[in-house]
Amino acid sequence: MNVFFHLLPAADRETIVGDLLEDADFRGIAGLQRTAWLAAECGAIAVGLSLERLRSWFVAASVREVVSGLAIDGRGALRGHVSEIVLRGLALCGSVAALAFAVEVLVRTLLTASGY
Repeated sequence: MNVFFHLLPAADRETIVGDLLEDADFRGIAGLQRTAWLAAECGAIAVGLSLERLRSWFVAASVREVVSGLAIDGRGALRGHVSEIVLRGLALCGSVAALAFAVEVLVRTLLTASGY
């Protein structure tokens, strides 16, 4: 059980665990069920906080910057051999699809961690 408590940030650990204990008392959860519930909640909170930290490491360009970059650099994208143009188009579509998938996974994980 202590392992799950140590997954939480030290600065917030006391408040989070205190709130969870109060919530467990309010719900009438006791014994082994309380221990399992606290472990699951601490794990979910730790995962949510870790994902938030991970998300803050990445910086995404705004749509305005992406569009202006494509407008400026796009004129060179259609030059060259046909196979190069098709390969560039597939790379762009693959990148957009990968970003959309990553956003879907992130949103689903955060909503699941928050209880929705």
